[in-house]
Amino acid sequence: MHDSKNALSVQKLIADLAGTVRIMDQKDQQLAPAINAPSQSWLETWMTAFWETLCREWASIDQWRMNKVLLLVRFFIREQFGLALEWAVKEDPKLKDQVARQLRVLEAWPLSPRERKVPDGLRLHVLDVWAEELAGQLSAAQKALDEDAENSDPESKKSILLSLAQEFMEPVRKISREAISKGVKIRAKEAVKLAEEQLSG
Repeated sequence: MHDSKNALSVQKLIADLAGTVRIMDQKDQQLAPAINAPSQSWLETWMTAFWETLCREWASIDQWRMNKVLLLVRFFIREQFGLALEWAVKEDPKLKDQVARQLRVLEAWPLSPRERKVPDGLRLHVLDVWAEELAGQLSAAQKALDEDAENSDPESKKSILLSLAQEFMEPVRKISREAISKGVKIRAKEAVKLAEEQLSG
């Protein structure tokens, strides 16, 4: 990814890397029947490692590679939202626990208001794309419900999806109040305002 100059090949590689989110979820689903309430899932471990590595390496990313890393972050967040919304539609209690785990990781790393290991540059980028990607994945999930001929009650499930989307905005609301950096607070408030506009009903 670092050395490729072909925009399409870079984007495909980034999409493939972000797709590992779903691969880890598949591993969790395969192991679920054999393991009762694992202390940590494959997906949770992978997400934590992703954000921890980004935070550690952020300062060493040069200007030529930064745009690729920012796109990877956007795609990674997109996959997380898409997967979580799919879980919500299934209304499986075990999957609700997975959503809670994802939120804990996000609150501990990119959306932590006070963790000094998290660079503000990463926080700002996550906040920049958060509402847009959440609204995009919510819209796609709602459209899929409308197109599903077997779904007898799409409005009820749309309500569940909207509720989950609002849940994913809670860490942003928290950081808008508690962030150490004034710039991060302002950007978080902008993300909250954008979400209110894009997630309304």
